[in-house]
Amino acid sequence: MSSKTLALALLPGRLRGAVLESSISAMHVATLLDAPRDGTPVAGGPFDRVVAAVGARDAVARILALPFGDRRRVGQAVGPALEEHVPLSLDDARLAWDAAAPASNDASSVLAVLSGHPGLAALREELALLARGTAASHLWWAPALVAAVYRKSMPTGASFVAVDLGEDGATIASFEGEALRALRMVAPCEDNLFVRNVAWTLATLPAAPRLVLGGRDAERLRPALAARLGAASLEPLPAEPPVEGLSRGDWRSDTLVAGLVLAATGEAPSPLPDLAGTAAGLLAGLPLPELQREARPLLRWGAAAAVLGLLTVGIDYVQLFAQRRALEARCEQAWSSVMPSASGGVGRKLKMEMRLGELGAKASGGQPGGSPLALLAALSRDVPRGLDVVVDEVEQSPPVARVAGHAPSFESVTQLQESLRKGGSFARVDVKDVHAAVSGNGAEFQLELSTLPAGGRP
Repeated sequence: MSSKTLALALLPGRLRGAVLESSISAMHVATLLDAPRDGTPVAGGPFDRVVAAVGARDAVARILALPFGDRRRVGQAVGPALEEHVPLSLDDARLAWDAAAPASNDASSVLAVLSGHPGLAALREELALLARGTAASHLWWAPALVAAVYRKSMPTGASFVAVDLGEDGATIASFEGEALRALRMVAPCEDNLFVRNVAWTLATLPAAPRLVLGGRDAERLRPALAARLGAASLEPLPAEPPVEGLSRGDWRSDTLVAGLVLAATGEAPSPLPDLAGTAAGLLAGLPLPELQREARPLLRWGAAAAVLGLLTVGIDYVQLFAQRRALEARCEQAWSSVMPSASGGVGRKLKMEMRLGELGAKASGGQPGGSPLALLAALSRDVPRGLDVVVDEVEQSPPVARVAGHAPSFESVTQLQESLRKGGSFARVDVKDVHAAVSGNGAEFQLELSTLPAGGRP
């Protein structure tokens, strides 16, 4: 089941954007939007998600260098540091920031953006009206979106200055490798004044080996800007779009929408401050691209752990299956060696117990260990009639029987032991205990008798 994302850029008098459809495997651009900004809801809804751009003039921003790289400390310090440079208070505005360059342990560079609450509230209300009630989940600052498009379109690690000439003014971004070193905005005005202001802004930046030009007015103002810059060459933005679905027409004339689509698909590089302020929990403040970078190593380890887990379970299952087969073979062998037929099925345990009882009875061969009655008969047969002994208890645990009783004297116990040995019914007769009776009359004894095996031979 697919979901729809509405990406909107609210420009002066115009509404630009795109409708994106996503499935489990991918997200693609379904429709590009260009309509008057008259409050009419966008067709194609309802939408599952809404993302939008906050105009360049609706926020103030600075690139801040901080003497530490810990993200928690950066989050605590970036607001007061930005407040010193802009005419807004943290109490009256929303703060957003993102890393402008790869951080180290002892330093960091961040792009911090501050936008007033009234303007953001009005923007949210207008977006909800256009999206038929769906609230915006992300509000990215427009110049950061434009800069992300240039960074994504150029080769990795390239150093250059991006010059984007759009209908909402100029965005000038200086990149040094993977770091955003400067970001300037020039307000729209009459062409000659606009070109002069762009040239002056470029003169304030460190000299760059490459100037990359793009935006709606790039081709129209290229000759005048080249004349202002003298020997500096202006190369066009690459024609290959940074994200699929923008190949209809020349996407380079609408870089803001391209940046919105890039950010909505999660492919926009940092910095990308989000003024929506919806993040929460341990990952609060992390923009989507950085979340993806942070999660990528964990995903690789998670995939490896899952594969190893499946292999382990598979190996264990194979070993258990082999052991089960071996035990079944041994059980079949034991069954076939004991039972008269090879028939199995249910009730094997009962059949084996009955067979064990049968074999045990045959093994006793009628000897004293065969039954308690046979043991008592053997005792009565082997004890002389004149010997005055009394048997109190008989316990049989073949091939051993224990006999307890009392006699008038210790000599009577000795005579009983000798008589049982000579009688031949028992293989061994041992006196385990003999002591004087508690009453003082005679002795109490305990004998241990070992029965003969089948055949009657010890």
